Amino acid sequence: MVDNHTLDWNKESLRTLRLRLGWSRSDLAHHLHCSSEEIESWEEGHCHIEVSIKNELELILRQAEACCDEVKYAPFAEHQCDKNALEQIDFSRVKEDLE
Repeated sequence: MVDNHTLDWNKESLRTLRLRLGWSRSDLAHHLHCSSEEIESWEEGHCHIEVSIKNELELILRQAEACCDEVKYAPFAEHQCDKNALEQIDFSRVKEDLE
């Protein structure tokens, strides 16, 4: 996961996150409770992103990473469930085993 204190939310990282999610500027604006014009302004580098928006972006990024991990590791987790006769398994352990 990304460390909250090292991530620099700028026009590139904002656009990259938006495109990674497959969202339009309007979609991202809806999630951030702002206008698509503000998103455009941030992506063009005309305005700095406010701290409150950066915190929301961090949350969105962490949710995206969690979903990505779930999709990535789900087949292996299912295999482990079958192998362990459907006992519960520790998802973090599955992730560690694959990395």
